[in-house]
Amino acid sequence: MGSAELTIICPCCEAKITVDRITGAVLAHDKPDSGPATTFDQAVSEEKQRRQDAQDRFSQAVREHENREEIWDKKFKEAVKRAEKDDKPPPHPFEFD
Repeated sequence: MGSAELTIICPCCEAKITVDRITGAVLAHDKPDSGPATTFDQAVSEEKQRRQDAQDRFSQAVREHENREEIWDKKFKEAVKRAEKDDKPPPHPFEFD
C-alpha cells in the first residue's frame, strides 16, 4: 500500500494539492509562483489603458443615447413598412388544433 496522502497537480492553475486518501479531505494547497511581478511602470500603463478603454465605452454610450430617438423612429418606420407589405391576416390561435 502507498502512503495515506495523495498529491495532485491541478491542470488549470498547476497548484499542488495534497489529499487524504481515506477521508478525501484536502490537507494542503500550494499555489505555484505567479511569475515575475509587474513593475510600477507596467502597472501605471495598464491602468491608463484601462481608463482609456472605459472612457471610450462611455463616449460610445453617450453617442448612442443622443441618437436613440432617431434610431427608434427609423426602426418604427421600417416596422410600419413591413406591416403594410404583409397583407395576410395574423394567425388565429384556435386554428392550430
